[in-house]
Amino acid sequence: MLRISRKNNQGITIITLVVTIIVLIILAGVSINMLVGDNGVITKAQQARENIELAQVEEQISLNQLYTDMTNEIEIGGEGEILESFIEFKRKIAQAITEKGIQTSEADSSDTMANNIRNLDTSESSVYEIQDEEGNTIPVPKGFYYVGGSLSTGVIISDNAEDEYDGSTDKTTWEYTTNLKGNQFVWIPCNTSEYKKCNVWNGTTQTNTTLANAWWDTTTQKSELTQIEKYGGFYVGRYEAGLADTITEFTTNQTNNGSNQIYNLNGVPQSKAGLVPWMFIDWNHAKENAESMYHNEYIGSGLITGTQWDVMLNKMLSLSVISSSDLTNFDSWGNSMNNSISYMGRLAKINFNSNNTTNGTLTPFGSLISGTTTSYSSNNGDVLTTGASATTEKYHIFDLAGNLYEWTDEISFFGGNSSVQYGISRGGSCTGFSGSFPVCSRYGILRVTQTHFCTGFRVVLYIK
Repeated sequence: MLRISRKNNQGITIITLVVTIIVLIILAGVSINMLVGDNGVITKAQQARENIELAQVEEQISLNQLYTDMTNEIEIGGEGEILESFIEFKRKIAQAITEKGIQTSEADSSDTMANNIRNLDTSESSVYEIQDEEGNTIPVPKGFYYVGGSLSTGVIISDNAEDEYDGSTDKTTWEYTTNLKGNQFVWIPCNTSEYKKCNVWNGTTQTNTTLANAWWDTTTQKSELTQIEKYGGFYVGRYEAGLADTITEFTTNQTNNGSNQIYNLNGVPQSKAGLVPWMFIDWNHAKENAESMYHNEYIGSGLITGTQWDVMLNKMLSLSVISSSDLTNFDSWGNSMNNSISYMGRLAKINFNSNNTTNGTLTPFGSLISGTTTSYSSNNGDVLTTGASATTEKYHIFDLAGNLYEWTDEISFFGGNSSVQYGISRGGSCTGFSGSFPVCSRYGILRVTQTHFCTGFRVVLYIK
């Protein structure tokens, strides 16, 4: 009988087990290689994800480059169809980016790109930049538009879009001034080292008997400096402040009595050509009304300061717009009692003799005519409407010299007595000699509560 050995049976079982284990190891290795090898499923998935990410990055770079190219190609100017179409196109690209889940860099985000082009559709910035006629970069506050001019001749802006430079029309000429519809301001460029007060002109300390025993503020306000530090300049009213459109001008002769009368009402001043200048206004109301002209998150306004007046004159002097002799005698560029200038506008006469008082009488403003002012031997004068004479325009600013004294933000105190406050005025008037009351001097003629028909004011802008 055939008998099978138990020992041999056990040997076969062990061999089978070993073979099975080896086969399993081989299969496991194959499976692992299929998952994580160079051509494995996991590796392929990782590579696919990396390819997708690379494609997204490349698309992002392309879109950002498109932004840059478009910004360089589009001419920045008005709110024209080209600019608006580009902004709308940019928004559509931004929407597509969002839908694709791509994150653009902060420098090239849609909001930032809008800022780089023109800050009209964002509340994050107060200004946008324009190029003047000479290629200089000028900051323009929101809600204002570049009219024309350059750093050499004076850059004009307006708060009315219809006044914006159209690429061909010269809107800076004196003949065009009455066609402009908005309030206009002129950019005075300066740095912080230039932004300082000056009481010495041509080696002579400018004062008069009224200020002989007074002192004037020598401190520049921080609110002024902030704008200079951020933007490198400030905007000054192109004209003496015009009467608010809510106030009716007088139609009968007015006798000055030194107290609040006629125009000492609150209202929003204007800075336009062809207006009755805001006379008969005390320092307190001039300051308050100047500050009310603009007040929003982008821009503010105020009464011109002594520092700004000095910087403005020094800038015009450095650009040879005026000469050193023009500072101490404005006969060639101002409306004074001792010279005669041609004009196209309206005129009112101041007569100090008609009522035998030192206060004098002011006639109503006449009709619009062309003519010449009268040269007087005594302190009478002819007051003109704003911007009436090309003779008085320097650096695209009118009537800095003569016509009306202009209140500034400075105050003096007689004998150190703070209860007797005098507002400091500048610029001379139509009732004074052009050499006796030069444009550079400071005058403490009236107390802050007094009015006069020879004294008005001028507004400046503060970009926030």
